[in-house]
Amino acid sequence: MSTYFSDRITLKMLRYFYEVAQSGHFNQAAKNLKITPSPLSAQIKELESVLGVVLLERTSRSVVLTLPGEILQRECELLFRSLDRSLYQVQKASRNETHTIKIGMVSSAFWAGFGRMLKEFNRAYPDYNVELFELSPEQQKQQLLDKQIDVGLSRFADALNIYPLMSKRITDERFVIAMSDEHPLRIKKQLSLLDLKDQEFSFLVLRNSASANMVMDACMNEGFSPSIKNEFVEPTTLMAYVSSGDTITAVPSSFAQHSWDHIHFVQLKEYLPAGLCMIYDPRDMSSALKAITEKF
Repeated sequence: MSTYFSDRITLKMLRYFYEVAQSGHFNQAAKNLKITPSPLSAQIKELESVLGVVLLERTSRSVVLTLPGEILQRECELLFRSLDRSLYQVQKASRNETHTIKIGMVSSAFWAGFGRMLKEFNRAYPDYNVELFELSPEQQKQQLLDKQIDVGLSRFADALNIYPLMSKRITDERFVIAMSDEHPLRIKKQLSLLDLKDQEFSFLVLRNSASANMVMDACMNEGFSPSIKNEFVEPTTLMAYVSSGDTITAVPSSFAQHSWDHIHFVQLKEYLPAGLCMIYDPRDMSSALKAITEKF
């Protein structure tokens, strides 16, 4: 690109154009960018003026890319990908220099013994600095792909079908049934899924929890669809609600090692895996990532 273009065309213009090209609509693109349509349209008109081409054919309902627009869309994809790689290399150099490893984790990871594992890692590698971020499983996967974290810690069900990422199970747990210490089923030593067909369940929000969906699928395989009374974002809120009501829930067995008021746990006859898994990208194994995957 000539100096004339590089001096006048900004990254903002290209990102705005690319968002419109991807969404096919100015209003949707503006919504995605969290701006109003007016500055979006102005940036693209300026881009067209500098380039001396028409990039978009505007209609009342949508936009259609012209041939120059299609070419610029492809070039933007290459440009943004190259820019992201370049910036990641800068971040990676800093992390390697400072021996920093960033870990995204579900909030129940410490109940599964992650604190002990982290102590052992810190003793074995005292020069490494570990930064922790509480993230949902889906946020972890996205941030791993975006190179914002190095490792994710999620439950077994959230570590399935995650290509190109990989997973390693670091705790061996199964689901148990949690209920109030006044619930009629508390007297049982063991429960099968069929024993629960008439019960009301509470879960972590289904869209955020593959584990909850796995329990739902297991119930449906037994011929019934669980009745769901409430969904919660935080496991502590879920457990507090279950302790004070008539609903039940399925949680990893490590929850039973935590101190809860008025909660009773009963073993589930069927084996539903709930272990904690480490998720990582094997395509870019830094020395810090190799160390933590080998240690855990």
